[in-house]
Amino acid sequence: MKLKPLITNTFLNHYLYKNARTRAGVGMFGQAVQELKVAPSQFLSWKYPFNSVLNFFRVTFSILIRLSLGRNAKVSYAFYGEDRIIEGILKPRFTKMGYYVEVGSNHPKFISNTYGLYRKGWRGLCIDANAHLIIKHKKCRPRDKAVCGLVSDHTGERSFYQVENDVLSTASPQNLEEIRREGLHYREQKFDAQTLTELMCLHKVPPLFDLLSIDAEEHDYEVLKGLDFHRFRPRLIVVEDETFKTENPNQNVIYKLLMEQGYRLEGFVLKNLYFLDRPLV
Repeated sequence: MKLKPLITNTFLNHYLYKNARTRAGVGMFGQAVQELKVAPSQFLSWKYPFNSVLNFFRVTFSILIRLSLGRNAKVSYAFYGEDRIIEGILKPRFTKMGYYVEVGSNHPKFISNTYGLYRKGWRGLCIDANAHLIIKHKKCRPRDKAVCGLVSDHTGERSFYQVENDVLSTASPQNLEEIRREGLHYREQKFDAQTLTELMCLHKVPPLFDLLSIDAEEHDYEVLKGLDFHRFRPRLIVVEDETFKTENPNQNVIYKLLMEQGYRLEGFVLKNLYFLDRPLV
């Protein structure tokens, strides 16, 4: 029996768990060290030298500022704190470099579910039908695979409605009435839609990966229907659905689909459902 590691682990566990403030401080410091460690590889790129150097220094500066603010500085880049919830469910180690797929990725930093993970060394496939935002993504997050495309439940030509408030852009024509009522302008674009399985095969997504995040503005169910769960298995699926009712979950098509595929509803916060690939105990 190796006594030294046992003594060390016992001491560290006692030190960390004795005081919640100490544990939070150590956690914050470990996270900052990991972000500083991976920042050069994540943000520096010869393809976009000026943008990448600028982003690198911005990220480094923000890490140091956060350290100076102390344990209570909690940062979220997502709209409703989804990135904090994702990390709370997955509980990744500081040094873990996971993989995500994001459909409807929108802006690479602003209200992004995956930017916080990218800063920690994660990478993945990010898909959006807005070409302008995909160009931004490539400059800001050069290690992701950023793809301009429309995801649906079958291949073929589909319309995409790009709204001036780009977070409302959608492939669902049912949304247009509300967009008109809001006085927003939009333009219709034609896309050769692909299924999520096709895009994931094309871009060599690993069969088992950590996170699938979907925000397709009322087209989320169609996106999920186009995924072959026998070929690709995300550990956690986060999907936006404003129609979900906790009192009648079985009436929700997304809930029914994912439960049939062996997922468990881990939580529902505001507009987002969190499904974990874990059998009910």
